[in-house]
Amino acid sequence: MDLKDRAEKAFHQAFRADCLRDWYAGMQGHRVLELLRRELGSLCPLRFRDSFLELAPVPLVRPEWTGAAWTVQVGSGSAGLHAEPDRLPLASDTFSCVLVAHAGVSSVGPDAVIAEAARVLAPEGHLFLLEINACPPAGASSLGTFLPVGLQRRVYRRWLEQAGLGVRRQRTLSLLPGQLPQSLHRRLGRVDALAAPWLPFLGSCVLTVARRRDAAPLPPRGSRLRWSRLSVRPGGASQWA
Repeated sequence: MDLKDRAEKAFHQAFRADCLRDWYAGMQGHRVLELLRRELGSLCPLRFRDSFLELAPVPLVRPEWTGAAWTVQVGSGSAGLHAEPDRLPLASDTFSCVLVAHAGVSSVGPDAVIAEAARVLAPEGHLFLLEINACPPAGASSLGTFLPVGLQRRVYRRWLEQAGLGVRRQRTLSLLPGQLPQSLHRRLGRVDALAAPWLPFLGSCVLTVARRRDAAPLPPRGSRLRWSRLSVRPGGASQWA
C-alpha cells in the first residue's frame, strides 16, 4: 500500500468518525447510548478490579459507566491505546467486558477484529457488538445508508460464533434511519422505542451480546459415580425401577 492509499484511508476514517460523532450528538444517538448503558449495567456490572475494553472509532462509554474499573479505549483519536483493533498488544483472558462498535463499517475485516476481541475477553466475560447504518463505509452507495442493518443480524451472530462465543441476546435499538431530520426523530422517538422490538429485521441499530463460556473440566475418573450409566431393560425401564 503506497502513501496515497494510506492518506485516502486516513481521510475516510476521519470522515466516518466525524459522521458518527455528529450522529451520537443527536436525538437518536442519545437514545441508543442510553439503551447501551442499561445493557452494560444489566449484563456486565463492573466492580473494582474489573476491566473494560472499548473498540470504537469514536468514544462511546462515559467514565461514570465503568466506575473504578480499569478501562482501555482503542480506535478513536482520543484513545488511551493506539493500536490496530485486529492486533491488540494486550494479554489474553484479560477483560471482563468488551464493546466492539461499528466493526462492520469501520474495519476491512470485522471478523478478525471480533476474533481478537474474543481473545482478550476473560472467561465468562461478555462481548457487546453494536452496529448502525448512519455512516456507511467508504465507497458505498447512498442506498447503503438506508438499508437496515437488521438484515445482517445472522451475519453478526456468525461473527461471534466463529470467534468461539455464545450469543446471549440480540436487540434492535432503533428503526429510524439515521439520516432523518432531528425534528422527526424527536416526534417519532416514542413510536420508535415501542416498535423496534417487533420489527428486528428493519432495525437501523442492532446490539448483539455474546458470552465466553469455557467448557468445564471433567472430574477425575475415580470420582465419577459408578451408577451414572443405568442399564435399560428391553421394555425401556431401568434395572433400578
